[in-house]
Amino acid sequence: MVLARQRGWLLEDVDGNTYADHVSAWGSAPLRGSSRVADAMDACERSLGMQNTAYTISEPVVELAERIVEISPEGLTRVAYSLSGTLAVEGSIKLAREATGRPMILGFLGQYHGESTYLTAGSSTDLAEVTTQHAQFAPGLVFIPYPNAYRAPFHRGAGPFDDTATLDYLEDWVLVHQVEPGEIAGVLIEPVLGEGGIIAPSPAFWERLQAMCRRWGWKLILDEVQTGLGRCGTMFAAERYGIRPDLMLLGKGFSGGGQPIGAILGTEEIMARSTLALGGTFAWTPPSAAGALANIDAILDTGALENVMLMERTALDVLGPLVRDVEHVGDVRASGAYIGVEFVQDKISIRPAPAFHRAVHRAALRRGVLGLTQWGKWVYRLQPPLDMPIDLFHWSCEQVAEAVRETASDPPPEPALLIDRERAS
Repeated sequence: MVLARQRGWLLEDVDGNTYADHVSAWGSAPLRGSSRVADAMDACERSLGMQNTAYTISEPVVELAERIVEISPEGLTRVAYSLSGTLAVEGSIKLAREATGRPMILGFLGQYHGESTYLTAGSSTDLAEVTTQHAQFAPGLVFIPYPNAYRAPFHRGAGPFDDTATLDYLEDWVLVHQVEPGEIAGVLIEPVLGEGGIIAPSPAFWERLQAMCRRWGWKLILDEVQTGLGRCGTMFAAERYGIRPDLMLLGKGFSGGGQPIGAILGTEEIMARSTLALGGTFAWTPPSAAGALANIDAILDTGALENVMLMERTALDVLGPLVRDVEHVGDVRASGAYIGVEFVQDKISIRPAPAFHRAVHRAALRRGVLGLTQWGKWVYRLQPPLDMPIDLFHWSCEQVAEAVRETASDPPPEPALLIDRERAS
């Protein structure tokens, strides 16, 4: 699709087709119905212009730092400038290693943390093909499966499973046979698995993981690049799921759809005496800070968070029955305006159905809905703007449901193995 124009929550291509926007710039444009971010950036650009904040500070930068700390989870009292989510992740790893003097980072299979060489080699593991042929294998990283109550390693068929079993694997196998607890500096985790399929761990998982972090001195690094700034119905997913991170990472929606900006928030223990340089020439320019400030205020005072929870209920009401009615729908999940429909070849084996997924995406496009898809994955994702009118959102969910039913009437053949990377014509 080649975009011609955007009108609020609708996208129009150069051929005149119109789509409900369920991409929201991959979560980077959380509000489509407000011009406040653009207006704030424009005014700041005229008055302050481009400045290197690492050298010349300005009032919007100070105001944003104070504001983001004010609304962040308890204990996060420091903020470091960053330009993007990718760079925020890189900086957090440096901070955890500096604070602990330890070399290793524990990550989770299925997560996505950015496109730098180090991270594509080590942490961007939502699909193995992301790293193929262009990234070295990096030391200092160890992985366990992301907790998943529907689809678990070493189990056949559909759950519900106890998703704390992944921590059993960590304690009984990884920490015994691969790395000692005292070698791990930090645990890098998304509060809701995004690229890997919109999966929210259970309260029991978070309680036990945080207890392990306290016991062994691991720093809990919460990657809120996609979940932060209202995506899950609270300002941060940490609030919704009762998580107390040592470091929290922001990007994407933090910008409000304005100039790129990211942030690392952390505790006094980790960041007060840090000597690391984590910013960069374009990190937190005055206009980007002014836009991010306007974005925070708009989310909080326009009812966006309440609208997100309405969208969650609507998605589950409209798409949820597909699990009962369609053999190829294994699960429907929603965490606020973060929605996933998991496709399977059948409900017994729950073998992934990436070809079915792609066919649904194309059928939804014909019905005027642009969601998130990628060949090789089997979870169709909807990531609408936080302020999408609920009537438009309801209609678009109905179109997706019809696209699923149409595809189920004549399902496409699936690859013999999930690791087959051949793309059907």
